[in-house]
Amino acid sequence: MIRIIKSSFASCLSVSLAIICLALQPMLDDNRLSAQTVAVRSNVLLWGAEAANASVDLTVSEHSTIGITGIFSIHDSWIHDTNLKGGQIEYRYWFSHQPFHRLFVGSIAGIFHYTIDDDQDTQTCVPAGINVGYAWTISTHWNLEACYGLGYLYYNRASRDAIGEISKSNHHKFTTINLGLNLSYVF
Repeated sequence: MIRIIKSSFASCLSVSLAIICLALQPMLDDNRLSAQTVAVRSNVLLWGAEAANASVDLTVSEHSTIGITGIFSIHDSWIHDTNLKGGQIEYRYWFSHQPFHRLFVGSIAGIFHYTIDDDQDTQTCVPAGINVGYAWTISTHWNLEACYGLGYLYYNRASRDAIGEISKSNHHKFTTINLGLNLSYVF
């Protein structure tokens, strides 16, 4: 099941990247790629958990953006011997006169894999849901965003006991799937 989900997510991500590149190509050719078209952001809360992360958001219409995020552990965390990696894609609808300002709602989906204590406990998580947030303009190019996402989370877990036997289980729940305090730079 997870292999199917992973390959489906990878296919969706590849298709999304291809669509974004095809959409941007005419703008690059005509020198129409201008201000308020691209933003780069990072979730400060994840850095507190020693998880490096970066997002690229592209404007796709007057009120809409699409963002792609990558997250990975820098090294074993102070929380546990933990390794985290994953990614997500997000669509945002901005209620202001232009993207990257004020209130937004959106949809979010991703896939994450992490291990704890040298493969004693591994999990693959697949969240999907809605996201709401607000962006404050700090300066001409800098924004501070706060966001919260709620949705469905599927995850499978494989744990190894003291004698080396592996037990596997699948879980589903409705929960918080995104919590962010993002610092973003808008080009």
